[in-house]
Amino acid sequence: MAKYSIMTFNARYHTGGDGQYKLHPCRYEYIDEYLRENAPDVIGFQEIEGKTQRMLEETLGDKYLVVGLGRLKNFTDESNCIAFRRDKFKLLSCDTFWLSPTPGVHDTYPADVYPGRVCTTVTLIPPVEKGKDATPFRVYNTHLFHTPDERLRAYGLYVVLERMRRDKESADYPVLLMGDFNSTPDSKAMEAIYTYKPLKLTDATADVGYTYHEYENPELVKTKIDYIFTDAKYDPQSVEKITCRRESDGMFLSDHYPIKLDIEL
Repeated sequence: MAKYSIMTFNARYHTGGDGQYKLHPCRYEYIDEYLRENAPDVIGFQEIEGKTQRMLEETLGDKYLVVGLGRLKNFTDESNCIAFRRDKFKLLSCDTFWLSPTPGVHDTYPADVYPGRVCTTVTLIPPVEKGKDATPFRVYNTHLFHTPDERLRAYGLYVVLERMRRDKESADYPVLLMGDFNSTPDSKAMEAIYTYKPLKLTDATADVGYTYHEYENPELVKTKIDYIFTDAKYDPQSVEKITCRRESDGMFLSDHYPIKLDIEL
């Protein structure tokens, strides 16, 4: 078996309101520096606008393949793209679908209230060595609705879980479900995954503490809303919340802390 590092990372969209922490060019340089130095094997990003995805493809393209489409009808705007190491995996399949009653067709759900939300999924396989088997695995990366209505987030999770169930019935590969769920562990929305019987998923990030910190805003009630669930074997000692800051200027990677763990395949 081989060990691979998996990361979920809400990189925060670009807004001038973030001041010194705005994404372009201030934080992007640090993100690029961190990813090049640490090189997780698979990264599930959230809040990646078109310009940012193009920069990821250009600055990290020698090391990573970045896949995933935007959430609007013309496939622009924010994406939940997935990046994976070119030297570690081959891509078997890739899909972006909407968290709506019609997952294969663009939808703003509920109608005209919130921008459509999507899930990007890939099936990856490590290089096959002669005389040995390689285990494919699937990654599902999503960003649930940011709304007070817990039912919308629960519905979005249900759409993803149903897709995972159907994929499992087709080929029973190990799975990872990650992303920014905009829900705390004890919320009603999270019951959708805790009570979904067809899949037995474990929250590998259960003990990481808060992940959303708004650049460590002292007035914010900090919460855990970022997750990695899996049915694959993982190293509990490897689960890590990435809280580093750049020494020269105190720069954060994001207003969320990325989470990383090692899985065994």
